[in-house]
Amino acid sequence: MTLRSRIYVSLFSVIVISFVATGIVAWLDHYEHDITYNEERIAEKEKSIRASLEYLLLQNGGFIAPDSISMLLGDKVCELSEVNNLFITIYDLNGRYLVSMNTDTAEANKIPMQLNADLTKEITTSTKKKAIILPSETNTTQNLAYWCFSDDYGRPLALVGMLYEKKDVEKVKLWNFMQEIGKTFLVLFAVAAAIAFLITRDFTRSLSKLSDSINHLKLGKKNETLEWKSNDEIGQLIQEYNSMLFQLEASADKLAQQERETAWREMAQQVAHEIKNPLTPMKLRMQHLQRSWQDHPEEFQTRLNDFVQSMTDQIDTLSHIAQEFSNFAKMPQSKNERLNLQDIVKSVLSTFENENQTISFYQNTHYTAFVFGDKSHVIRVLNNLLTNAIQSIPTERKKNISLGLRFSKNHVTIKITDNGSGISPEISKRIFMPNFTTRSTGSGLGLAMVKSIITQMNGNVAFRTQVDKGSSFFVILPLDQKA
Repeated sequence: MTLRSRIYVSLFSVIVISFVATGIVAWLDHYEHDITYNEERIAEKEKSIRASLEYLLLQNGGFIAPDSISMLLGDKVCELSEVNNLFITIYDLNGRYLVSMNTDTAEANKIPMQLNADLTKEITTSTKKKAIILPSETNTTQNLAYWCFSDDYGRPLALVGMLYEKKDVEKVKLWNFMQEIGKTFLVLFAVAAAIAFLITRDFTRSLSKLSDSINHLKLGKKNETLEWKSNDEIGQLIQEYNSMLFQLEASADKLAQQERETAWREMAQQVAHEIKNPLTPMKLRMQHLQRSWQDHPEEFQTRLNDFVQSMTDQIDTLSHIAQEFSNFAKMPQSKNERLNLQDIVKSVLSTFENENQTISFYQNTHYTAFVFGDKSHVIRVLNNLLTNAIQSIPTERKKNISLGLRFSKNHVTIKITDNGSGISPEISKRIFMPNFTTRSTGSGLGLAMVKSIITQMNGNVAFRTQVDKGSSFFVILPLDQKA
């Protein structure tokens, strides 16, 4: 999710959460108002009915005989039910149904015909001032209220039941309120979208420009600085970027200079080391020749011939080392062209036919593989890898070397495998370093040159080895798909 999307989602989430919270608070307030309203209304109805029954009792001298209750209260119950729009029921002190406005209506409304003993006892003892209110078991919108009707002396005469229909007076108000508040929040949605667009337009545009600049940042090249008019957080970020850019360019220049100095220093050390190696035996041979002239003049001619041959070999070694350093330093400009890799491989293999070793060739397809590169460079890579493979095999061991071509959809892999001594883990880490060699007559530039050439061809070089069993080198090159 983009930054702009997150800002939009955050703003709209706040509005939605506010709307939901407002709705919940309004509903809770409506619920509390309904409860309060119904409690007050049922209390008023109870008070009115109690007063009417007490007035009836007063008219009868403050006392009603138990056998006269049904007769005296029957008409009064009908009157009170109609006046108060309630269904009133009279029970005797044992909780048995006595009289109501209509028996059929009582059965239809599931009015109990017999109250259980516990409820009867509670009504008789606990309802002198306030009725017991119970929810209806058959209708959630109804309540049943019970209290005890007593004479002037406080003696219970009968039990009164009242069926009360709850009123949801706040529902319409709540719905109207939610409609109005919904319209308000829709306006807020539109305003928030406009504000978010204006805020994020410049903000994300600047960050995108900064991101593009960072993506195109290149060491060793001139990178453009960014500009921001205001000194806000983005301005400070861009200032830090520009400052970092200056520091990075300065560090890159310094690092490049140090790398050049280090490279020349290491190369000079390597050149000195490689030249010094043959000079030491040359000096010893000269001293030995001088002693032969003094001590054994009769053998001087033979020793002179040996000396000349030895010096020639050492000079050839120095010449070879100088040529390798020269080749590595020059690395002539590549003359890239479309190359038939099989033809080059077969040509290189033919030059090794006279050597005292076996080199087998195989490939996993009969199709011709073409690569794009410099032919002389590819030959140098193959020569170097094959020569290394031959020289890695001990003299007492039969030399078995294989070169294979394996093709995939977009690449070709050259695999050269030998049965030599392998490469130890310590040496494996440094094998492609320009100044590393394991042979006394080597310059340490062969594999470094191989890696450099293959990298220029957009390829890769790797190896797998087992000590005393042999090594396999893999050269992976992209195929030239052009017909």
